[in-house]
Amino acid sequence: MEEAKKILQKTHGGLDVFKHYLGEDCTAQFFRNPYRKDKRASCRLYKNESGGDSYYYFLQDFGDSQFCGNCFVIVAKLLGYNLNTDFKRLLEQIDRDMKLNVFSSYDDGFHGKQVKLKKVIACGSKEKQCSISEFKPITKHFSDKELEYWQRYGIDEKTLLRYDVKSIKSCSFVKTDGKKFAIVSSELVPIYGYYFNGGLGIKFYRPKSEYRFMYAGDLPKPYIFGWNKLPTSGERVFITGGEKDVLSLAAHGFYGIAFNSETAKVPEDKLKELSERFKEIIFLYDSDETGIKESKERVEDFKNRYNVSRLQLPLEGSKKEKDISDYFAIGNTTEDFIKLINEQRT
Repeated sequence: MEEAKKILQKTHGGLDVFKHYLGEDCTAQFFRNPYRKDKRASCRLYKNESGGDSYYYFLQDFGDSQFCGNCFVIVAKLLGYNLNTDFKRLLEQIDRDMKLNVFSSYDDGFHGKQVKLKKVIACGSKEKQCSISEFKPITKHFSDKELEYWQRYGIDEKTLLRYDVKSIKSCSFVKTDGKKFAIVSSELVPIYGYYFNGGLGIKFYRPKSEYRFMYAGDLPKPYIFGWNKLPTSGERVFITGGEKDVLSLAAHGFYGIAFNSETAKVPEDKLKELSERFKEIIFLYDSDETGIKESKERVEDFKNRYNVSRLQLPLEGSKKEKDISDYFAIGNTTEDFIKLINEQRT
């Protein structure tokens, strides 16, 4: 609509609209979302150049992709407008609230809505788990930038496809209470899906989001990533900390599995089956305090019954350098890893 263009022109590409409804803090490099429970400053405004003198501002919330969009998308969400059916009403309210004088008059029966502060907890957060009754993912081809992200860990597209990892364009959800929401991938916040149960369930991975993991579908008990990709027998198998670690191992020629976390209980029946198929089982957890503690406890639990050991990576244990995918990302090779296995296995 022409009025939308005029509003953008009068508000410096929507920047003043964001400031009006979100407060002056939104001009900081990163700021907290005042409309949801946000402990971190996870929001940022970006200027989108459209060519010539045309530009607009775009809000990216790294903690919750539901709060992403231009000023009209965000204000519609805050005020409860439907962009498809109420767009003109939305523009009228912005015009009236900010006294922009874009409209000479308003439609009969116009009543502006009030912003209601509310705390929204992103699905998958530590505070609360969402109950999903339906979900509909839309996948797409991996972009060059997405493949570049995986390649830093030595993971190629062939490995991703072999392990049923897909690039998610978007996914719509229906909760058990009937409420609907969606997550949408962007170049800044990509979404990947670890599919399980023949596609009946997905574990979403958002590496650049505050809430990195979400689940939809029935999560198997136990959840074991990579189990159905193991051979019937082999020299060794690694039990590692996460899906990306399994993928990185696979891309370098090793077999591995991961439970839902390093602190998850390892079922003895699964360990027994692994011992019958592989000559040795190696716990390869993170090189931080938790990973070292948990791997030592697992070996202590099972060492008298199975051929288990642990391998500690020569990494500093920080967020950027603690697991096997980081080990390969900083330049170590397959040969380096084999040498480490032979030298340091305990």
